[in-house]
Amino acid sequence: MKTEKLLLIQPHSDDILFCCSHLLFLPQYEVQVLTVENDPKRIAEDEKLFDFLNIPFHHLGLDFHDESYYEFHKNYKEVTVEATYKHLNEYFGRETLNEIEETLVNWVRKFLKKNKGYTVVAPWGVGHPFHLFVRETLQGALSYMEYYREFPHSYKRRSQPQVEKQKQEYTLKRSVPVQEFHEVKWKLASKFYRSQSGLQFYEQGYIKKELPEEIYVRDIDELPF
Repeated sequence: MKTEKLLLIQPHSDDILFCCSHLLFLPQYEVQVLTVENDPKRIAEDEKLFDFLNIPFHHLGLDFHDESYYEFHKNYKEVTVEATYKHLNEYFGRETLNEIEETLVNWVRKFLKKNKGYTVVAPWGVGHPFHLFVRETLQGALSYMEYYREFPHSYKRRSQPQVEKQKQEYTLKRSVPVQEFHEVKWKLASKFYRSQSGLQFYEQGYIKKELPEEIYVRDIDELPF
C-alpha cells in the first residue's frame, strides 16, 4: 500500500482529531500537523497528544487566540467569504489578520519546499469563520489541497445551506466510517483536550451518531503529479 504524505492544518487545537482522526490512525498516511491558533493552554494539549501518537507537531507561534465563532453567529446567518472577512477584520484588526495570513502562507511554502511529496489537508471552511479564513488563505497560495469536513460545525442546521453550495464546487473524495476507532477517538479527546470538555458534553448528540469523516477536493484545483 502506497503511503500518502499529508500536512494536516487545523485552525484550532483539536480540529484534526475531531474532524478527520482516520488520518492519524490509519497506516497508509504519514502525517505532520500544524495548528494556526496559539492559545498556550491548547497548544500544550496538542503537544501532549501528538507526542503520544508519535506525530510531528508544529504551530505558527503567533500571539493570538480565536473565539470569533461566538460573536459571528450573533450577526450573520451564514458563513460566507464576505461575512467572514468583515467579521474577522473587526474581531482581530486588519494588521493582525494580515500577519496571520502572511505567516501561514510563508510557513506552508517553506514546509513544502523542504518536505517533498506532501499534500496539504485543510478545513473545508463550513460553519466557522476562522476555518473559512484558513481555507481561503491557503487556496490563494496553493494549486491543490484536500479538505476535511468540520465536526460539529458543518452538521449544524444553520450550516446546511453552505454545505449544499459547497457541494457544487467540491467533490467528495472519500467518506470513512468511524465505528472501528470511534471509542479510541473520543477517549483521546477526553484525555488530551480537557479544555474542550464542554464541547464534548454538549455535542454528545452528534458524537453518538458516529458520523463518517469526509475528505473533499475542489473541482477546479490542479491534480498533483
